[in-house]
Amino acid sequence: MSIRLALRKALAACLIGIAGFAYGVHVGIAQEQAAQKRADDAREAERVKLQAQIDASAQRHQAAEYARQGAVREIYHESQKVIERPVYRNVCLDADGVGLLDRAAGTANGEPVAHSAGVAATPADGAAQPQR
Repeated sequence: MSIRLALRKALAACLIGIAGFAYGVHVGIAQEQAAQKRADDAREAERVKLQAQIDASAQRHQAAEYARQGAVREIYHESQKVIERPVYRNVCLDADGVGLLDRAAGTANGEPVAHSAGVAATPADGAAQPQR
């Protein structure tokens, strides 16, 4: 009977050892999962923090871009129109242009030019000398 009792005690010790091993594995897995969850939570918190910084930076950039575009729009709207003579009319040339064309046509046809600004009253003496 002592052999049976010894075998039972050995069997009980093996079962307790196997149960302890299984419990240890279970506790180790739980600890590993808890450590992984803490690491995941830390990464998520860091991601949320960085995303908040990115969003704030994007909002600042967007506000600066709106301000820049507003300034650009104002520059485009503040242009002045300076018109000395109307451009689109039925008459293509103004009086000055017609006078110039008449004078050019008269010169080309060999007609004497009437006294106008820039014309000498008497001809110059001698041939023109090149300037050095």
